[in-house]
Amino acid sequence: MLRQLATSILFLAFAAAGPVACTGSGDGPEDPGGGSSVASGSGGAAAAGGQTSAGSGAGGDGAAGGIPEGSAVAGTGGSGTGGSGTGGSSDGSGGSGGSDGSGGAGGAGAGCVGLGGITYTLATVPSPTAEQQSAYDMITNAMDEALSYYNCHTTIEKALRVSYEPSVATADGNVNGSIRFGAFSSMNHITAMHEIAHTVGIGSREFGALVVDGVFTGAQATRQLRAITGNDADVVHADAQHFWPYGLNYTSEVKTTDDLVNHCKMVTAIRADMRL
Repeated sequence: MLRQLATSILFLAFAAAGPVACTGSGDGPEDPGGGSSVASGSGGAAAAGGQTSAGSGAGGDGAAGGIPEGSAVAGTGGSGTGGSGTGGSSDGSGGSGGSDGSGGAGGAGAGCVGLGGITYTLATVPSPTAEQQSAYDMITNAMDEALSYYNCHTTIEKALRVSYEPSVATADGNVNGSIRFGAFSSMNHITAMHEIAHTVGIGSREFGALVVDGVFTGAQATRQLRAITGNDADVVHADAQHFWPYGLNYTSEVKTTDDLVNHCKMVTAIRADMRL
């Protein structure tokens, strides 16, 4: 639950309905959103900025929006004057299309296997302190990058409520859709992905029912892990709240982006075992 504040709470919504960290080809559909500038790459048409997956495609016009250059949620475009430009690459590098945010969003990339619909709303106070604003900025970056993987490599749909709660030792996520970040060290995309996993069923009652003697016994998760590792004897280790490997229980577990993609595959398979 969000902490009761003396001041009124202002909720800022950040769209994350489309995958944005994958590369590939295809024209981008119209997609609403907003922002301030454009990342590099070619793209398709965008009505008002927003987010879709990055990749090559025909450049288009936009009405407004875009996202900051270098953001993990690359591939968005649109200008206040409707000028043409480009979408974004998978890492948000570059900055073509002009400072007014001109350009269109890229189409769904070939690397994307799903068009997930996880979104989040970040709770903020009207006049944040410097510390609070820093937290909001870090949380936004962490969640945007985390969802660029989830919405590209899963088809999960969920609306999340995210907040900065200094009383929280690190970060936590609940199946009710709540994610709370406390420590600044937890405000990274790996931890965010771990907490998102909790909100979509990891650690739920249904999850725990399939854990026997430290092993998650779901057949689909077991098959998925063995497909990833190539070892027919591998099992998915688990306790009542977590699974491993690929549970992202520690940031040190991630060596390459493949680990993040495999996390998404495992969460999808575990949810299938739970009939979600």
